[in-house]
Amino acid sequence: MLRGMVFVDHMNFNIAVGDYYASLGKRTPNLDYNTVFRGIVSKIQNVNYTKATIFAPEPDTFLMQDPYLCGYYKWIQGMKNAKYLDVVEGRYIGRPVDDTIPMDIANKSTYYKVEKGTDINLAIHAITKAHNNAYDAAFVVSADTDYISLYRQLKMMGKIVVAVAVKGQKLGKVIPEVDDYIILDDTFFSAHLR
Repeated sequence: MLRGMVFVDHMNFNIAVGDYYASLGKRTPNLDYNTVFRGIVSKIQNVNYTKATIFAPEPDTFLMQDPYLCGYYKWIQGMKNAKYLDVVEGRYIGRPVDDTIPMDIANKSTYYKVEKGTDINLAIHAITKAHNNAYDAAFVVSADTDYISLYRQLKMMGKIVVAVAVKGQKLGKVIPEVDDYIILDDTFFSAHLR
């Protein structure tokens, strides 16, 4: 059996799941992360789940005033206690739209958010673990085309690369670069509820 490791661009995944359920006119379900990643790996025959790494940003002091982002970050901190799962933090930074107008957390038109570190952290971890032969198959949970160079490098290292997206995300440019792909939908998510 091959060893599968899951690398999750969590903000990308979280937004995609929310958008998918909004398109269905349904509330986003609470997923059981103890089973979601095992379920993803089980979709490819002859691959066993080894572990997952979630790459998520830590909101800066300003963004931590947003109750949703504060709750999100507390959830990320709690995930650090999960078995067979690691959390690697990047940064989430609030920046003013106009330097002459103070940012106001209650007024989203005064600021925008910038995520830093997720892509590079995911790529470094995937390459380092591939180099150390920690897995045979990489499951990258993101439809982001920024990972195309990573896919090429992992394949050159002899690894199987599987792109994982949520229904509605476009994988057109990614598909030629990976060995396989998985599209997650309500049937999958319904089997992995908390």
